[in-house]
Amino acid sequence: MMYRDENDHFAKSTNKQMLNQIDAEALVLARLRSRSGGERIRIVDSQTVERAFGWVFTLAEDVTIPANESQINFPQQVILNKHSEQLVACSIEHSQDQFIRLYEKLLAKSQARARSWCLTITFPFPWGRWWKGSVAETAKETGFYEIGGKEIER
Repeated sequence: MMYRDENDHFAKSTNKQMLNQIDAEALVLARLRSRSGGERIRIVDSQTVERAFGWVFTLAEDVTIPANESQINFPQQVILNKHSEQLVACSIEHSQDQFIRLYEKLLAKSQARARSWCLTITFPFPWGRWWKGSVAETAKETGFYEIGGKEIER
């Protein structure tokens, strides 16, 4: 029997449906526009790639919309993880294939570390690997950063 309670955050978060591409595109644009104020940001549909983790979206400036005086700054491409709704960009320009490979490598590293969270590893303990950087540190070193929504004051 599954526990269901409308006021229970855990029940809601574990039962929500995974994103589809249309909702993913809307989420990407909403987050980017809330951060940069750029209504001119658009997704280049012909360059969108779907993978097991989610989508890679290539972004461009929509020149059909009149520009305001401020210049918008946004990443060339982003990854939206459909499982976590995490939006990731990179400060270093990569080809789309390289961008995907780097993200998949970070994702694999994260998943590998999650499997050994309770230290169910063989002895002797691999102290040399223990001190190597965390997934977050590796991501930062390769230029990856997360794009969240703009916080709203209440």
